Amino acid sequence: MSYYFLVASLPSITLETEPPLKLAAFRSLCADHLSADDAGALNQILDFEAVQAVTHPFAKQWIASETQLRNAAARQRGIKRQEDAADFIRDHTGFDAGLEESVEAAFALSNPLSRERALDQIRWQVLDTLTGTDPFSANVVLAYGIKLRMAERWAAMNQEQGKANIDVALAPSEAPKDTETIKT
Repeated sequence: MSYYFLVASLPSITLETEPPLKLAAFRSLCADHLSADDAGALNQILDFEAVQAVTHPFAKQWIASETQLRNAAARQRGIKRQEDAADFIRDHTGFDAGLEESVEAAFALSNPLSRERALDQIRWQVLDTLTGTDPFSANVVLAYGIKLRMAERWAAMNQEQGKANIDVALAPSEAPKDTETIKT
C-alpha cells in the first residue's frame, strides 16, 4: 500500500537538528492514515513490543538488523573489556558483513558520544536500505518513525543533563543500613 499524502507531508529530519515533528504527533498522524497492519507494525517497532510476534516484513527485517547491530556492539564491548559477550548475544535472521564492519569502525572511535552517534548513523543507513525503492511505501513511514525517535533522542541531549547523568552514575552508592546489631 502506498501513502502518498502522508509521506509527502512529512518534514525532513536528521540526527543533527531538532525534528520539526514530535513522535506523538507522528503517531497521531499515522493513526489516521495507516492500515491496521502497518499501524500495528509501527507501534511494535517503536515500543519494542512483542518482537517475536512481529509479522510485518519491514518490522522483521528491522528487528533482525537491530539485533545484529546490538550483538556486534556487545562483542566489541566484550573485546574492550576482555570479557565473553556470549550472554548478551541474541538470535536473529540474516547476516550483513558490512554492518559488522561498520560497528567495529564505530567502536574504534575513542569518544563515547562520537561512537554513539556513529551507531545511530549506521541504524539510519540500515533504515534507508530497508525502505526499498517505492518512496511512498509503508516501509518509508515505518523507517521515518524510527528515525524520528532517534532524532528526538539526540535533540534531547544537552551538556547539563549529560553531566547530571554522569554525576549520578559516578556517585558512591550508599551502603545498606544495618538494622541488626552484631553481638560479639
